Amino acid sequence: MDFFNKSHCDRCGKKLTVRIMSMFNRDTICLDCKKKEETHPAYEQARKAEQDAVRRGDMNFPGIGLPPDIK
Repeated sequence: MDFFNKSHCDRCGKKLTVRIMSMFNRDTICLDCKKKEETHPAYEQARKAEQDAVRRGDMNFPGIGLPPDIK
């Protein structure tokens, strides 16, 4: 995974100073895109699915998929 080597946000292309993994997929995103994710109606579903996967021992959960209206 090149998460730590990313220099730009996978969503908006902005230069990364802080990097976060998307809750919906494996995109590396900036804080602005993370805030946008958090306001999406499917965010809570994605958060819960990721939490359930980790509890099952799945540390490579790919997410529930990026909603088409978030990009």
